[in-house]
Amino acid sequence: MAPVATVVVIVGAGNMGRLVHDCLQGDDRWTCMAFHDDGLAGGTPHGLPIRDLGLLRGRMAAILAVGDPATRRTVVERLEGDGPDWQTFIDRRSMVGTEAALGRGTLVLSFAMVASGVVAGPFCYFSAYSHAGTGSSIGAYTSLLAGASVGESVVGAECVPGLKSVCLDGAVLGDRVMVAPVVPVWRGVPDDALVAGNPARVFRRAAPRASLSAPAEKVRGGL
Repeated sequence: MAPVATVVVIVGAGNMGRLVHDCLQGDDRWTCMAFHDDGLAGGTPHGLPIRDLGLLRGRMAAILAVGDPATRRTVVERLEGDGPDWQTFIDRRSMVGTEAALGRGTLVLSFAMVASGVVAGPFCYFSAYSHAGTGSSIGAYTSLLAGASVGESVVGAECVPGLKSVCLDGAVLGDRVMVAPVVPVWRGVPDDALVAGNPARVFRRAAPRASLSAPAEKVRGGL
């Protein structure tokens, strides 16, 4: 008997929402019924209707597809309480180790690789062709962009390792660190830093904000 598909709403109808919608197509584990997006009213992006916030009340299953980590966090906090049942989504074309621990609401998109032993907080994004190696620890709301690689290192909350950037073994990134594309990082980086250049240098630091820490929960992968 075929499993019953989970009916979900995608929260966010922009580029990230399109990517998630495309990943759900042809996956019999999921049925996408609508989008919710505060910035859009009406219309049928990607062939689905835009529904209002009331649809998300009462524990409706939802996938959060908002690219910016700070905005993602704001959406989750605003909908706490009688809000959606946030789903962890692992694309069938990705590879996730059986001992990887992924927080709720995390997305692993097509051709991403998450090794056994990885610990990731809630609402992380692993973009296409990104890689998290054994022993890496990744904070809540962090987004690994396409081709980004994290070795046995520590990445804080709300970080954005950029396209094809590399966090080498032993690197420690604080919270809200942005790493420019194709930049190797192998040492400690403070909170609220923008890292660019080779060798990597801190070009800017914003005013420190409150740190964020949240435990991961284990979601079984496919390896």
